[in-house]
Amino acid sequence: MKIFKTLFGDFFTAFFTLFWMSFSLGQLQRFQLSNNLALYLHDVLITVFVIGFLWQQKKNILKLKSVLKNNKLEFSFLIWIFLGMIIGFIESRVGLKSFLYLFRLIDYGIFVFALTKVKIKYSPYLGFIFAGSIISIWGLWQYFVIPDVRFLNIFGWDNHYYRLISTLFDPAFTGMVLVITLGLWQRLVKKQKVAVVIMQIILTIAIAATFSRASYLALGILFFTQWLSTKEKKKWIVLSFIFISTIFLLPKPGGEGVNLARTSTIDARRENAQENLVNLEGSEWIWGRGLFNGDSDKESYTNNHAQLPDNILIMIINSTGIFGLIYSLKIGFKWLNIFWKKDSLWTSLLIGVLIHSMFNNTLLQPFVFLQLWGSKKD
Repeated sequence: MKIFKTLFGDFFTAFFTLFWMSFSLGQLQRFQLSNNLALYLHDVLITVFVIGFLWQQKKNILKLKSVLKNNKLEFSFLIWIFLGMIIGFIESRVGLKSFLYLFRLIDYGIFVFALTKVKIKYSPYLGFIFAGSIISIWGLWQYFVIPDVRFLNIFGWDNHYYRLISTLFDPAFTGMVLVITLGLWQRLVKKQKVAVVIMQIILTIAIAATFSRASYLALGILFFTQWLSTKEKKKWIVLSFIFISTIFLLPKPGGEGVNLARTSTIDARRENAQENLVNLEGSEWIWGRGLFNGDSDKESYTNNHAQLPDNILIMIINSTGIFGLIYSLKIGFKWLNIFWKKDSLWTSLLIGVLIHSMFNNTLLQPFVFLQLWGSKKD
């Protein structure tokens, strides 16, 4: 009964609990509305949560002037994005679907902000730790019981053979969610040291089984920064040894997926970048073609599910132009400087996601976005 009250004791706590439970189900709670438009159960729960938060804060909305004053750069960038989308809409590059994706991004942003303001009966980052850990357990079960998931290609997903894809059905995005989860467990090391080490070992093995090189790179960044900044240097060396050993010990029955020297995905991403830049003409290099524009429907090696260019920088240039890229870089350096001083552990995860986004545009992937920003301390 006490656990039930902790998980469902009030409106915000109950909906957050339902959120991370549905979140852990990944694509299993996805509703495909059209060929390339989908809705997740957690989207509905987030929207209800946000509506409740805005209703609670209705008297404080007029106090936004101070927020605007302290974040002029960010709000001017949002205006730039919105104007670019209006221009794209007038010129038939941006449609209703694009604005729906923008609404979802704003919805997610308000949600992660609300998590730092509302009272929940347990720390929100614990929910993301539980969700990520469940995803890792599902993933290991899938890897050992159903290693051949090529049948999912019928539904538009990539072919994967002896790679951990878990409930997200994608080894790269799953790998990044697991890297974030591994880092978040470090926050509990003083209270539950043995449990933390056990879960970090499980997560390390699961990440190795994804055979996602971008996730390996993000994991390396986490290991290196934690080795430098903590006293537990032996632990990070041991985890690195477990990770490398697991890669060698895992079965490699053949196929591109488990070949770490594969070049097909590199070629596909290069073609993807060219496709999203070649369409820019004249003044579009200045303000772009609009966020989530028609070019974003193109992708190189899956049928239906990728909606953005593979590289985050290419997406920014394509969507918001050169000035948008300048805005993004200035905001990025500003945030990294602030975040590192407040929480170096979480900032190392953000850096890992940004590096990962150079290959998979992970920063705006729904699950990674929520796992990263939702677990940030205020």
